[in-house]
Amino acid sequence: MHSDDEYRRQAADAQKEADRARYDEDRASWLRVAQGWLSLIRKRRPEEDAFEARSNAEGTGQPDSDASN
Repeated sequence: MHSDDEYRRQAADAQKEADRARYDEDRASWLRVAQGWLSLIRKRRPEEDAFEARSNAEGTGQPDSDASN
């Protein structure tokens, strides 16, 4: 899974916890956690998106790696 996707998933989980929180302080804490996850999503330049889209469409012939850099 792409790390940005994982960050979005974690943020969504934190948002769900915020929605379930009984107290305003807990809700605010969970929302800060969600915002923290979202802040980790890297901002891309348009040419990076174009490269990734082309790479995904055409492939490289190699299996995807789960290793982080």
